[in-house]
Formats: sequence, structure tokens, C-alpha cells
Amino acid sequence: MKTYKISHLICFLSFLLCSAGAFAQGTVTGKVTDDNNVPILGATVQQQGTSNGVVTDDNGMYSIQAANGDVLIFSYIGFGRKKVEVSGSVANVQLKEDVSLLNEVVVSSTRKPVRKLQATTAINTIGTQELNILKPESFSEAIQNTPGITIDETQGRKGGFNIRGFPGGSSYTTTLIDGLPITGTQALTGGTQEFFGIDPSVQTIEVVRGAAATLFGRAAAAGAINIISKVGGTEHKGSFSLTKYSNNSREGHQFEDEVDFRADFNFNGPLTEKIRYNIGGYVLEDSGVKEQFAKDRGAQIRANFDWLITETSSIRVYGSTFNNQFQNITDGPWDLENGKILEGWHPANTFFNDAGNLTTVFGEIGVRNAFFDTSTATDANGVALRDNPGRNKEKTIGTTVGVDFNIDLGNGWFWNERFRYNDFKYLDINEFNFSTFYDVNTTVSRFNGAADNQNRDWITEHRISKQIKGANAEHNISGGVYYSTAERDRLGLNFIYGTNVTFRNPNVASAFGFSNGSFSDPSLPPTSYVSNTSSNRQETSTAFFIGDEMVFNEKLSVNVSFRYDWLKTRFNNDPQEIRLTGVDYDPATFEENELKFNDLSYSIGANYLLGESSAIYANYVRAFSLPGSINLTTILPDENEIVNNLEIGYRAGLGDLTLDITMFNTTIDNRTATIFNGDLGEWVEEPAGSNKIFGGELSAVYTPKTIKGLLLRGAVTLSNSEYKKFLVPLSSSTDPDNIYGLNLVTTENGLQAFDIGGLKAQNRPSTIYNLNIGYGTDRWGADFGGVTYSGAYADVLNLVELPTMSEYNLGAYYTFPLGTDELKISMRIKNLFDGANARQLVVGGQDGDASLRELQANPDGIGRISSAVFQNPKRVLFTLGYTF
Repeated sequence: MKTYKISHLICFLSFLLCSAGAFAQGTVTGKVTDDNNVPILGATVQQQGTSNGVVTDDNGMYSIQAANGDVLIFSYIGFGRKKVEVSGSVANVQLKEDVSLLNEVVVSSTRKPVRKLQATTAINTIGTQELNILKPESFSEAIQNTPGITIDETQGRKGGFNIRGFPGGSSYTTTLIDGLPITGTQALTGGTQEFFGIDPSVQTIEVVRGAAATLFGRAAAAGAINIISKVGGTEHKGSFSLTKYSNNSREGHQFEDEVDFRADFNFNGPLTEKIRYNIGGYVLEDSGVKEQFAKDRGAQIRANFDWLITETSSIRVYGSTFNNQFQNITDGPWDLENGKILEGWHPANTFFNDAGNLTTVFGEIGVRNAFFDTSTATDANGVALRDNPGRNKEKTIGTTVGVDFNIDLGNGWFWNERFRYNDFKYLDINEFNFSTFYDVNTTVSRFNGAADNQNRDWITEHRISKQIKGANAEHNISGGVYYSTAERDRLGLNFIYGTNVTFRNPNVASAFGFSNGSFSDPSLPPTSYVSNTSSNRQETSTAFFIGDEMVFNEKLSVNVSFRYDWLKTRFNNDPQEIRLTGVDYDPATFEENELKFNDLSYSIGANYLLGESSAIYANYVRAFSLPGSINLTTILPDENEIVNNLEIGYRAGLGDLTLDITMFNTTIDNRTATIFNGDLGEWVEEPAGSNKIFGGELSAVYTPKTIKGLLLRGAVTLSNSEYKKFLVPLSSSTDPDNIYGLNLVTTENGLQAFDIGGLKAQNRPSTIYNLNIGYGTDRWGADFGGVTYSGAYADVLNLVELPTMSEYNLGAYYTFPLGTDELKISMRIKNLFDGANARQLVVGGQDGDASLRELQANPDGIGRISSAVFQNPKRVLFTLGYTF
């Protein structure tokens, strides 16, 4: 199979190389300036109706492949766009100042680049300049100022995000790199931490909220994040920066006073007149945002090479290699009585799990029978493997390689081929509290799981499009096939241990290089047993898509898209197929599970220009989603989850003010819920009900002409993400006569359950505020901004409300010109006010009604504790950067 794929690719490359000479060639160069004839750095030059585009250099110069009669669109933030028809080899352009941000060119809302003003769905961009200011440690942190986005960066560089209150984590979103899903494994497409960290090779991040499923598949029902890479320009340029982090390790910790740093680099330019390159990456050595046994450390390089065959045809070859280790942050105790972190604890503290300081809660027999496979995992020498929770981290080692072809076939026909191969291994170790509620004298039970994973993906997309231009209408009709095949070997090791909740006393010495206090008596950890998640997984995904992007009289844009997806997954726990070396694994019973899914997604969107700088837009999408967790024991639901989303919006540039207003309404039917099954010792999917989400977003940007360099940006998102019809079983130990006004019903099978229809979805805030104030000149600048979340509940029964959480950052920079080069010094303070609230409270337990049972037993909450995942503590970053 692999030989066939390689041969197919070689033949395809040969065909393209042989036919390259058949295309006409031409280069247009010029200079882009402002009203005062000052060169504009970073202006976009885009060939109308195509993906062919470049940006201007430090001198405002550009060079683009184009032919006479083609139309070039020049745009830059803060200036009005300008169209120029090519009539020679030189085109100098002067842009007029226009503070509206609606002239940005976006590529993720349709199959072709369009102005943000003309997009038919809500979309925001985070560009290079903003990324350099924010200094984000993860992609989720980079998008935290986007309206409607809730992020969770409590795991530092391994962050997560949610779009518009969708339940169930990231199973409704897709992360892409340059338009192609980041992996062929559908369950992993919502995140990035298994593949690479954020680096200077990122040009732009585009966040689509709404109609994305017909473009990017079933995992994009809520939206998509497209990471767009930098490309080489006409001149050699580069940058290097060194960032020093303040050390967050507390007194007595093993990493106290260590030097934490990160070095970033990026270089790009031309190799020849037709070949451009970009290469970037980083080296990292950091104790992390919180106290842990493992550091954040590693290195990464990403590169791409573009061959500009003709003015409208190109080939890109790209790849990456990475060796990253990121912390998996654990929780800490939360004082329920006083609504704050437990006295004596700090947000930097976690349940610091060193393997030499553990006590088993259950004996080996109890562990075997209740939670795990009876077989023991051993190494090549027959020695039993022991899970070490002190390694609480995620470590990834791997490579990616890919090729993109964009070929102009003439007469409005375009052919695009994309191929990518991923091969990486990652170790994922994390844990959570089994003890949902407890007090300071309790020995809490904690579940720790470790998994070695080996992933191999082959991802392709084949697309052909036809542009038809009439007197009053344009059509961009495109269709194609998406195909991916992925294989994942997973070996999971689990156990349960006990620890107390005494805070770590810095005055008490210990033999482990850090102070004692938050751990149980030293003893060796128990032998690890193989988790039921251990398996060989093979997944094949196929989709056919077709769409038409229409423009009528240059005012009305209409997009219609259809996509049909097939997904087939096969699981088995045959040791001969789990190709992880050095492990002797012999399951007690052989299991196999094959699942097949298929369904239709379709959307229609429209945008009508009311004037030069205002528009109304609307879209409707019908998509489907799969269970968030599928494995050896998953049973197919009777029906797929169906998502229906309607969105209506208005955009306008009103002088110095830019407004974007959006209303959205979503229903999710046939939902399943991820529930921990104690008999199996794993998370399983069970049918649960449906959800509905209604809300709106208002964002405004004010950039006054009278105060050049000043930017005021704010947004508010109001949403009601609730359960429409959802059942939570009544536990046998819960009193059915004291249920605090909840709706207890009897199901068809005679069991009692709570109908939580009308209650708010767990961990989804009803209000999000975003704020950013910035001022910058050619030499210096400063900014202040952040986010506030409020109105969220920690449990499905809405009995435990999460505290309002705010996190704001402050930054400043100063630039020293060095001829044509530049030296920049910058400082950034994250979590400026050192907020220590809980982002999440772990109060659900293994039973959905655990919070009710706790309220029945302890209505005043006196002396009661729960586990919380806190905000990251305040941290200061100093950066020295050099660009040339």
C-alpha cells in the first residue's frame, strides 16, 4: 500500500514538472506607499479570484507572478484596499488611510480568498504583529481575545479551547494547518499539542465561528482554526529572539531558581528567482507555569519551499520535526465554604506526584477486578512496568512532510492537490481526583493513567475548481475528494494512589530535593496494569464535497456547499498489531470493534454589501458529529449527533470605528455524554439527550486618526448554552426526596433520572468580556488586555457555580534601529493581577448527581473541599529580539 502511494506521488510530480514549461510566465513588481509616500511593510498583494498572493518587504516592494489583464488587490490594515489591472511589468500603488479592519483578506471562510467584509460567516484573524506582542505559549492562548472563544490554558503549553459554548470539549472543532486537517485521526483534530507548538513560522491564525463543516468535515460543526504558515519573500530576512521567564517554582521545589528560557528563530527569502523558502522554530527549557516533576522542554523546526512555476501555478514542499515535552497540569484543593483556593496553597502548587511518595488505596486484587485488565505489562526483560505519575506530562517526537500543488489549467480551471504524512510518537500521562468532595483530614483517591502512542497518518485532498465570469455575476465552482488513513498504536497503564491535602511546607526538608507536606508516606507505587484503552486503531475517512461561491453585481455573495463523509474505524487489542517495542503484552481476552459512520453536511451563506464599508451576512449549516471518545467498547448510537446552526451578522466601518455584530442559534440533537465506567475502568459514551445554544457577539475596534498608533478593542459575548432534553441517572445513594427543586422523572425502563432540560451546560460561561488597549509608534509601544468569564456552573445540575474568572496582561517594547536592522527589547506580565480563581471545579464525580449528594449531606459546605484547576499564576517575560 505504501509503495503504491509513493509511486503515485512520484508519477504525479513527474507530470507536473514536465508540464511546467507549458504555462506562460510574467512578473509584476512595484512599490506600495501611504498618503505621505512612506513605504508600507507587510501590505498584501493578492491576485483577484486566486490564492496567489505576496506581502511587501521593508521598503514596500513586492514581486508577484501575474499576466496582463489580471487584477491585483492591494490591502493593509488601517488603509483602504485598491484594485489595479495589470498592464505591464511595473505597478506602483499608493494606499489611502482607512482605519476599518474589514479590508483584511481571509482564506478560511470559503474556498478562495475574500475580504473580511464580504465573508459569509464570523471570522477573526491574529497576525504576526499581534502574535509577537502577545507572546502566547499555545495556540489556544493566541486566540483568547476572539469573541465567543473560551480557552483553557491551565495546562500551560498544552491548552484547549471552546467555540460559542458548544459542550463536550473540542470534539466540534477542527484545527488545520494551511487548510488541511492537522491529523487523519478525527478524535485528535481539535487540538495541536500532539503535533507541534506555536513558533515564529506562523504568519496568521484565522478563527472561523460558524459554517465550517462543509469545508473541513464533521469535526468542524462549531468552527475551525486555520494556522497559516509564513512563506519566503523576494529578499532575505530573518529574526532571532531570546525570552527569559520568571521562575514560578516555590521555595524548596527542585526547580527553584533555575534559568527558564526560550529561543526562537525564523529565516526566509529567495533561493532563486522562482524558489522561495521559510524556516523557523525554537529551543525551550522551562520549569513550567506550575510546580511539577517534569519540565517543559524541547526543540522544533518547520520549513517550506515554494516553487513559483508560473504566475498562477506553484508547488510547495514542507515539513517539520519536533521533540516537545509539555506539562500535564493537575489540580489542587478548593475551599467550597469560602469560595477560594485552600489556605496554605498557591496556584503554582499542584498534587506533585513523585513516585517515591505514594500509597495505594486499593490492594492489587481490588485494582485488578474493579478497573483493569488482569494482565501485567513487562519490559523486554520480563520486569513489570510501573507507572510513574511524577512524569505527569505529554512528550511528542515526530516528523511531518507534505506537498501542495496549485495548478492553473487555463480558461478558469484550477487544480489543487494536497498530501501530508505524519509520523510521531507521544507519551501522555495525566490524572484526576476520584475523591470529588473531601476535607483536610481525608486521604484522597487519585487515578493516574499513562499511555504510549504511535501515530501514522496519510492525509490527502484533491480539488478542482472552475471560475466563470459574466457581465453581472461570478461563480467559483469547486469539488473534490478528501481521503485520510490513520493508524494508532496505544498501550495504556493505570493505577490508583492516595495522598493527603496538607499544603507543601517550605520549612520541612525532604530527601527528594523539595519540601514535603502534600504527600502520603513514602512507598513504592503499585504494579501497573494494562488499560482497556490499549489497542491498535485503524481509521479511514473519505469525503466528497462540492460548492459554488457566487458574486452578483459585486454586492451580493452567496455560498452553497455540500459534503458527505464516511468514517470507518477498527479497534483490536492483538499484541501483534500494537507495534510498540520493548513491551510484553498479553491480554486476558482478545477484543475487536469496528465502527462505521456516515452523514451529510450542507450550508448556505450570503453577504450583501450595503456600502463601501458595511455589509450584512447570514448563514445556515447542518452538520453531524461523532462521539468524543470511541474505543474498543464503544457502541454505536442509533442516530448520529446532528448540529443545526443559524447565524446572522452585520459589519461596518463607521469612520474611526469598526463594528461586528453577530447573533447565533444552535441545536445539537442525539448527543452522547462521556461518562467514567467503574466496571471497565475507562471513559465511555452513552446516549444522553440534546443541547441548544443561543447568543450574540458584539465587537468594536476604535483607531482614531487624530491619535495615530492608538487602538481600543473590546467585545462582549452573551450566550445561553443549555441542555434541551438531557437525562442524568439518580444514583442509589442519593436521596430522591430532597432534590432542591430539580426535575426527577421515571424513564421508559423504570429507572429514575433528572431531566435537566433548561439548565446551563457545564463549564460554559454566559458572559465573556474581551478588552485590549494598545499604543505604538515606530520606536516604542505598550498594551493592556485580557478576558473575563462569568456565569458558568461546575456541574450539570447547576448546584455549584464557578467564580468569575479574569485574566489580564500588560506589555511594552522599545526598538533600537540598527541601519536596516532592528533590536527590540520587550517585557510582558501575564495574569497581571495574579488571579487565583478556579477555571474548573471537579465536582461531577463518577456519578452525575454527586454535587446533589454533597449538598444533601453538607448544605453549608463547612470545611468541605473539592478539586480545582486554577488559573496560571502571574509570570513575567523579558525578550530580546533582533530582525534583519
